[in-house]
Amino acid sequence: MTAVAVEDDPYLLPLPGPGTLVVPPERVFASHAHLNSCYSHGSWCLAPLIENPSQHLDWLHWRHCPSVLVEEVKLAAWCLINGRLRPTFVQQRGKKGGNGSRLSEQLGARTVHSTVGEWTRLARWLAKRGVTTLAECDTATLHEYAKLLAVERPEKLKPGRTKESRGRHEVLADLVALSRLWAFDQLSARPCGIGMPPWEAAGVDDYLPAEDGEEGAENSREPLSPATMGPLLIWALRFIDDLAEDIFAAWAETRCITETAEANTTSKDGLTALHAFLRPSLTGKAPLPASTTKSSPTLARQYLAARTGASLSQVGTAADTYELMKLAAERPGPCPLDTPVTGTIAGRPWRESIDMNETPELMQYLGTAAFIVCAYLTGMRPEEVLGLRAGCCPDPEPEDDGSIPRHLIRSHTYKGVLDREGNHLPGGAERDVPWVAITPVVNAIRVLERIVEPGALLFDSGIHHLRRTVSSTGSLRTNSLGRRIKKFVAWVNNEAVRLGLASEIIPPDPHGAVGTSRFRRSLAWYIARQPGGLIALAIQYGHMRTAFADTETSGGYALRSRGGIHDILAVETALATAETATDLRDRFVGGEGVSGPSARRALLTAASAPRFEGRQVKADFARKYLARDGAVLYDNPHALLLCLYKHDRALCAKDGKIQAPALDRCVPGCANTVRTDQHAAKLRQEADWIEDQAAHTPHELGKRLRANADQLRSWADEHDRTRVTPWEAN
Repeated sequence: MTAVAVEDDPYLLPLPGPGTLVVPPERVFASHAHLNSCYSHGSWCLAPLIENPSQHLDWLHWRHCPSVLVEEVKLAAWCLINGRLRPTFVQQRGKKGGNGSRLSEQLGARTVHSTVGEWTRLARWLAKRGVTTLAECDTATLHEYAKLLAVERPEKLKPGRTKESRGRHEVLADLVALSRLWAFDQLSARPCGIGMPPWEAAGVDDYLPAEDGEEGAENSREPLSPATMGPLLIWALRFIDDLAEDIFAAWAETRCITETAEANTTSKDGLTALHAFLRPSLTGKAPLPASTTKSSPTLARQYLAARTGASLSQVGTAADTYELMKLAAERPGPCPLDTPVTGTIAGRPWRESIDMNETPELMQYLGTAAFIVCAYLTGMRPEEVLGLRAGCCPDPEPEDDGSIPRHLIRSHTYKGVLDREGNHLPGGAERDVPWVAITPVVNAIRVLERIVEPGALLFDSGIHHLRRTVSSTGSLRTNSLGRRIKKFVAWVNNEAVRLGLASEIIPPDPHGAVGTSRFRRSLAWYIARQPGGLIALAIQYGHMRTAFADTETSGGYALRSRGGIHDILAVETALATAETATDLRDRFVGGEGVSGPSARRALLTAASAPRFEGRQVKADFARKYLARDGAVLYDNPHALLLCLYKHDRALCAKDGKIQAPALDRCVPGCANTVRTDQHAAKLRQEADWIEDQAAHTPHELGKRLRANADQLRSWADEHDRTRVTPWEAN
């Protein structure tokens, strides 16, 4: 057998020089090509590897690596970016690597950053032990380091500090990073000779903490509480539907004022008008138009120039002559715009006038409100929302019969998108099946399309940073939006207090900040449970459930795990049905009676139902759980019953298409019905209320209402006659 010469091995890399580019030209994306670093630089920008508009532009800063090991780690990092793992290395280790992602031959920017970060931590640990070359880091040394990783990263272990166990998923990611260091070192023109990680031969399980749950599950984040999400959504929709026109008009006038002030020329008439405008402030105690800054109020020069026709130089001269800066700080006044206020909150105008100083802030809140609506009412991941472009949701053409199809959103998905070789695609891929958009989402997109240019990112960072110029490219980042949502909530609560709307204050969420990644889980939670009270747009949730279940529109979409909401919706539905079964079991054991054609089956189902408290549930388990025909118990609070859904007995499934109950089309007399004593009591309460309405209703309508009340009472009476109690069941 003939050996392969080194120069013929396509996986071996040449030795880089000081001017060698960090990212090879074939991997550079044009939008960030100008940020490509040279090998000799003290920091390397990973932006050339990034095309996702919402992704943070990471850097590798070599000052964080010990000087005795930095050159070896630096060369390995260059090989990581420029090289490719041998296919045999990837195949021998299966499809999964750290962070639950495929162990790819070539990595994206985010994984490069985290991988080199772990190499740097290893280097710091080695340097503290007197190691001056990675060749001294043999298999035994890596064994010792890996054992520490299972407790906590070694550099964080300080005297007197309690050791805290790390998650299995987190430790696995670090071990995979160290395996990559060993693998890429073998592709280097100057390998350092680091030892083979012991888990490569003995397996990784001995180096991982014990499993404490199912990591990576769809319900790993807490949904936003109804008390927080309800008013937050109400205010976001209010910005889009009621306040947007006023804000756009005020912003247009603000820009006009700025342009006018810049264009004004020095004239006698302008100076005369300026003095007349200033006279009340100079001769009396009238306030001066002021702009707000982080430090203190200052004279609103542009506002004065635009209002009087004076030039900015004339305003500046007057400010020096009359000490207007001092007066403005002592007696700051508003800068009201002429824009008429047409929007209302609680039936009255939300402002007497809009101040020029608040228009950038209001525009920012408008964009934030649009993000909340889009992220929450579609189920998209944050990065997918931030990747949307103007024109992504065109108005649909009417069908031949005149009906108007649903609006569809064309978007890019980024998570788990791989090329044919299994490598991550930095720019994602266009979703094969578009998102279905309900009316509030369409309205939010139309608002955003008025902010940006045609075809531009809807959340372009250069446009949405209204007060300053930014150097970052792409869209707003998720951390920036998190801060904007926090500011939006603070502004809303101040307005609610000012307007006397105590019931519309947004309370803090018990599980922490309203992060951008929590909207997706919250939507699925509300769809699965549909609680009443503060949750806005309950009917829209029903529309969305119908859209998701539509076999003609989204049958294939329902089967796609990548980026869709069906997986997380399945998890939330499974959790909700398990809670329903547990509640029925507890009520029955507590003495409540149960009735209905499926009462005894429901009790058997509830007796064996699992409890999920504190457990993370994966989507594949949820789908299997829900697929048990005749063994899943759904709550339908609107129909005041439970449904032990069995397909061949369901009156709502006459067309044979649906594999879950259509809770908005519940048919009386269905063989899947179950009722409890609580349902019977609520039936009588509803009947009393309807009968009271009938007493104040014209004859024919009142007659129908009374018949409806009688029907409800008859169902309650039937429950009382046929109910099964714990004593009768035994």
